[in-house]
Amino acid sequence: MVDIEFCSISKTELPLTFEVFKAAMKPVIEEALGWDEAFQQHYFTSRLQPSWFYWVVFQGERVGLVCYKHTEQSVHLHLLAVFESWQRQGLGVTITNQLQQEAQRAGKPLTLSCFKNNAPAVALYRKLGFAVASQDAHFFDFIRHVGE
Repeated sequence: MVDIEFCSISKTELPLTFEVFKAAMKPVIEEALGWDEAFQQHYFTSRLQPSWFYWVVFQGERVGLVCYKHTEQSVHLHLLAVFESWQRQGLGVTITNQLQQEAQRAGKPLTLSCFKNNAPAVALYRKLGFAVASQDAHFFDFIRHVGE
């Protein structure tokens, strides 16, 4: 298993989180809904708390960004972005498994929403045993229960 760690984002790095989100998600969002820069920036900054963001560090290097929070019902993953040069090396699996272990320690399921048109992400979550809890025209709401 790849050894990764989650390192908190500093306040000065906070603007970078939107840039990482935009690089990872703009093509998917643009295809599904159309991209409105002002709307996306407002939605991103008003909905996601700075304390939920972590750099994903592997061998001392930042390889991605993850945003998640603990709720009463679950550990909810908002964003998982592996930098392009680090993709296809198993890091998405490792990050998701680490979050699943954290959820398991908390006795909660791991949940997330994923654009239906984000085929690589949908395939990853299905491969890792997530089930579709609900869906709408654009999103799957996935859940992976404790022990699964």
